[in-house]
Amino acid sequence: MAEFQVRTATAQVADHLRREIERRRWTQELPGGTRLAKELGVGKSTIEAALALLDAEGLLLPQGTGRPRRIDSAKLRGCPGTVVRLLLYERDDVFDQVIFELRRQLESAGHELVFASKTMRELHHDPRRVARMVGGEPANAWIVLAGSRPVLEWFAGAGMPVLALFGQPQGLPLASTGPDKLPALRDVLQRLMDRGHRRIVMLAREERRKPQHGLFEQAFFDELKARGLAAGAYNLPDWEESAAGLNRCLDGLFQVTPPTAIIIQDSMLSFGVKSYLARQRGLALRQVVLVCADYHPTFEWCDPPMPHFSWDPQVSVRRVVRWVDHVSQGKNDLRQQLVAAKFIEGELPGPE
Repeated sequence: MAEFQVRTATAQVADHLRREIERRRWTQELPGGTRLAKELGVGKSTIEAALALLDAEGLLLPQGTGRPRRIDSAKLRGCPGTVVRLLLYERDDVFDQVIFELRRQLESAGHELVFASKTMRELHHDPRRVARMVGGEPANAWIVLAGSRPVLEWFAGAGMPVLALFGQPQGLPLASTGPDKLPALRDVLQRLMDRGHRRIVMLAREERRKPQHGLFEQAFFDELKARGLAAGAYNLPDWEESAAGLNRCLDGLFQVTPPTAIIIQDSMLSFGVKSYLARQRGLALRQVVLVCADYHPTFEWCDPPMPHFSWDPQVSVRRVVRWVDHVSQGKNDLRQQLVAAKFIEGELPGPE
């Protein structure tokens, strides 16, 4: 008869912590002993003994009394593939071609891309809600799609590998990639003004307007002022982020001082604006120049093509894959890479 072995509480706790580390629940540092003891329902002496076993294996690296132990990522390279969790901006992003290609290339490189259980919009861009979700969804690394400034600030201080794909990461200690749209913005504003446009409006998402203007939105204000135009709430209106809220915003704009040009931040909003103009304003669709600061394949089916910004997303996809490779090798990669965007004019008439 085989002998039945009873494992000590210390050995069981060490096994549990080892499995959680291999699952990438923690990737850089382990929580303190008090927190682990409370979570696992064991005494602090049992936790310390289990941690000492992992220290002896070389999986943990002590950093001195009172400081959390660091995980030796080199010991994890033989573990199952790197798990990367992607926090989407909204549900429809799962069908975006950039996300599809990113997933394909990561899987080809031996990594696993999974989606977070909630999106940025479902979490209301609230760092506290993001923190609660992240704490319950283990991953080796996180990719944050179009993250707001407060959310990215939280990730930057969370002690985990994070890459901002688009969003507002400027100046934060985290990796990022996405388009540099400022030259394209200056180009389109100059062309609009050369054709006589003076009532130029930008429609931006709420997190780009509040609690303060994003880099792109502030550059829009600065460029208007530099060209002798007033810049205020009319040019960057506040609106409730829903179809009804967008329609109310457009009603207000066209009732008093109709804009002659509208720069729309993303393709989803551009479809809503075109629908409004076609449905509510008849010929206004031809009288107002619409420019999308994004790209969507349907633009090429418009006649004339919709003016928009264009950039090469493959550059950012390759950057993300390299970053995940570096994370899997234990490298601290915080490089921020921008990809130049250009303005594709289409038809850009002057105001009637």
